[in-house]
Amino acid sequence: FQTLLDNLPNYQGFKSNSSSYDMDLAFLFNPNRITINNSYEIYSDNWHAFPRSPLVVEIEYKGTPLTIINNHLKCCNGYENEIRRTQASALLENYIDENLQDQRVIILGDWNDEIDFFQNFQIKPDEYEFADNELTLSPEYWSSPTYPSHIDHILITNELFEVMNNSGSSTNTLRIEDYLTKGWSEYYSTLSDHRPVVIKLNLN
Repeated sequence: FQTLLDNLPNYQGFKSNSSSYDMDLAFLFNPNRITINNSYEIYSDNWHAFPRSPLVVEIEYKGTPLTIINNHLKCCNGYENEIRRTQASALLENYIDENLQDQRVIILGDWNDEIDFFQNFQIKPDEYEFADNELTLSPEYWSSPTYPSHIDHILITNELFEVMNNSGSSTNTLRIEDYLTKGWSEYYSTLSDHRPVVIKLNLN
């Protein structure tokens, strides 16, 4: 992470330090555009639901406050792992309900399961929306092509629904391998087994 920052002089960043195997969550930002008001981890005492504690950052962009919750939920198939992801999803919803009511919240990261799995959010369409839902319809834009599946998501609260409908707002998967000489094999071996999923919000 420090090597990345050293090569991006216009950016700053920070990461958590509570995850095992050095799989810490992180944020990278441009301080000329983004103001960081606060950052902290939640559920750091619940390793069963969160093998990597969610990293929360409260930011401000052009006077608009946003709260972003970065996650990397438990991986892999199997009943026990599914239970852990179910618990994590419920706890994230509970945290928002108790602490972030009426705030613009984005919950993103590697959820390690498909959107339909997270029913607690799906059954509340007036409160939550997976901004990347349409990406599930196009396998060529799935975030984890070697699995293959789409398991990296961006969830927004209803305070951002109107913003998401603004012209210029969008959600996409970045097919970075299309710009590499050796394509996916090069991307996979040097960067990641997941593609980035990004959201662009026109806050005007």
